[in-house]
Amino acid sequence: MFKGYFGNEEATKAVLSTEGILYTGDLGYMDEKGLHLSGRSKFIIKPKGFQVFPPEVEDFIAEMPEVEFVGVIGAEHKIFANGIVAYIKVHEGMTLMEEKVLEHCKGMATYKRPSLVVFLEEFPLNRVAKTDYLALKERVDKDIEEARAKGGWDT
Repeated sequence: MFKGYFGNEEATKAVLSTEGILYTGDLGYMDEKGLHLSGRSKFIIKPKGFQVFPPEVEDFIAEMPEVEFVGVIGAEHKIFANGIVAYIKVHEGMTLMEEKVLEHCKGMATYKRPSLVVFLEEFPLNRVAKTDYLALKERVDKDIEEARAKGGWDT
């Protein structure tokens, strides 16, 4: 039984209720097939007050045959409060342009569309071969600054 974080009372209060209920931040739903985990609440992106779950956008972009890996994160945006950044690794031997990704994304609600698309030669994966969102978060400020220098991001 989890009783708290050692030496970190503040972190414990953030995740453990007075009744002993642990709030993990996991998101999911139940249907006739059982319980399905769909993400983590800390990764929710909130453009214009809407809630966007990264897997929704990632799955939509991953429909493109050129896409090998895709990871979506949120970042501060002057107009939308949170903007969406899509990181994409293209299958070897294939090409993909930002314009084509943005055109494809017109099939989603406007608030779910990426404000920035960044193509990566090496896609960061964690030790269980899933998207390393922390690695993407570490580089997002630099990528946004580069986009701003070209007249993008906050427009």
